[in-house]
This record gives sequence, C-alpha cells and structure tokens, in this order.
Amino acid sequence: MNDLPHIEVLALGGTIAMTPVTQRGGKKAGAVPSLDADALIAAVPSLADIASISAATLASVPSANLSFVQIAELCARVEAGNADGYVVTQGTDTLEETAFLASLLYQGEKPLIFTGAMRTPDQLSADGPSNLYNAVLTASAARGGVYVVLNGDIHDPWHVYKSHTSDVSSFTSGEVGAVGYVVEGAVHLRTRNAQKPLAPLRAEKMPPVALLQANLGADTMLLEHVLAAGYKGLVIEAFGAGHLSENWGDCAAKIAKEIPVVLCSRCPNGTVFESTYGYRGAEMDLIERGLIGAGQIKSRKARLLLSALLADDTQHWKARFLEIKAGF
Repeated sequence: MNDLPHIEVLALGGTIAMTPVTQRGGKKAGAVPSLDADALIAAVPSLADIASISAATLASVPSANLSFVQIAELCARVEAGNADGYVVTQGTDTLEETAFLASLLYQGEKPLIFTGAMRTPDQLSADGPSNLYNAVLTASAARGGVYVVLNGDIHDPWHVYKSHTSDVSSFTSGEVGAVGYVVEGAVHLRTRNAQKPLAPLRAEKMPPVALLQANLGADTMLLEHVLAAGYKGLVIEAFGAGHLSENWGDCAAKIAKEIPVVLCSRCPNGTVFESTYGYRGAEMDLIERGLIGAGQIKSRKARLLLSALLADDTQHWKARFLEIKAGF
C-alpha cells in the first residue's frame, strides 16, 4: 500500500456532484450540487486499489459560476502541494475553459487532471465514477501537464471541447484527436508537444475581453459598444474561414485601432485562413486592417489566451499570440 501514488482529489461541484433535492410542492426539483469530495471518493471504493487518496472540497457550484481567480488559486494550491498527482472534479459546462486556463497558469510539475460527468450520480449508467477512476489512473501515470479525462479518453485542454449536451462521449478534440486513452486499467498516453504555461501572473489582473459571434443579417450595435463598455480586447467568431459582413468588418477594423481584435471561426474544426479571400470583410481584408487571425485556436480559448497575454505583457501580446498560434 505504501508504494501507491498519492493523488489528491479537489472538488468544485458540477454534475458529478449533483443530486435531486427534496420534493417541493409535490414536484421533483432539479439536481443541485450536494456531494463533497469525500462522497465522490466513497462512491468508487476501487480507488483504494490504485492510489492513496486525499480529498478537499474547494467549491460546490455549477461550473458556470467558477471564476478566473478560483482556477488560479487551485493552480497555486497544487503547485504548493506534495501529492504525486491531482484530479479536479467540476461541471462540464465550462470544463474546456477552466482546463485551458489552468494550462496557461499552472507552473507545477505534477499532473493536473480535470474530469466531470455528463450524468448525475442518481441516473442509470452514471459516468462520474468511471471518469473519476480513469482520472486518478491518469494522474498516477502522467509525467506532468494538464489533461482532461472523460469517457476513457485523455485530451489536451488546448484542443478539447464539449460537442453534445448529454452524450457521455461529448468531449472531443475534433480533427486533432485525443492524446491518449484508458483501457483495461492501463493508461496509454501519446507523447505530445505540451504548451508551456505563461509566466506567473495574477488572474485578478486579467482584463475583460469580449466575445461576439457573427450572424446572418446581424447589426453592429453590440460591436459599437465594446470600447465604451471598457473591454480591453475583442474576440470575434466569424463565418467560415474568417469572414464578416462589410458592416461588421468596418466596425471591427475601427475597434482594432484601439484594442486587440482576434478573428476566430465559428466552425468547430478547421483554421482561419490568411491569404485566400480578398473581398471586403474577408480574412485578407480584415487582417490587413488590423485584426489578428487565430488559426486553429477557437473563440472561447482565444478569449482566455488574449486576456492572459494582456495581463502578462500588454506591449508584446501580439508577437506572443502569433507564436502560440504557430505552435497550436
């Protein structure tokens, strides 16, 4: 038993920890966060066969309520800890974002694994216990780095995204694919070129960055208020390979003279083009007028990355963004 790795489980809430509350007026109320870290571990007795487990409940909230500061504090706690690996349980609504943010902030050398569940513990075939088990296995086997583990797959947080509202196989890395998997109690993890975290920074200094999506026939009212609202950066989910209407393109170009504007695609796969289409509002026109193409970086992660870069080094954000994009 003494030879087992020490894995600490840090609970933040989410579906994996949710159960229905008591009846209200004869109606069944919906699921809410109610299970702490100890309860999650107790539901998977076989964890004791693969690791020495400790646990702490850091929050008990739906993941939409998690903040930059909470993720930064979690990273700092892990960096200062003495476990062999760490598993974070949380809701899947924002898991792709929190894991990505952690990969930017985390300076430690021990593996940091994010997991959750698509089904509540009271549902048939609840996936939380197996996800937790596989996450602990991965935390025991990985040699550092931040990963997302769900449904037996191991994902790089830079590429993973939630693709379905309820399917247990919702989390995918699209064209890139998972970096590993767990089968028959063994972790199979391919070598990857791990992205290096940014220099240590304080999450509370990350400035607000707006995220807006282009839509057919949309007016520019929201765009026109970005600067007045105090945003320090803007990410736009554009059509196709990085295209906007002429009105949106003109407005975005004006904004780009004042704050960074990053151009992403609203398509789940593929890259923003740079040198194919030249009409007004196309990627060549927009880049020439000051927008920055995000390549394969998708909008929700581009927003976090831009905010972190602006907090870290306002003067050199563009060069660093382009460098990271090239290695994505």
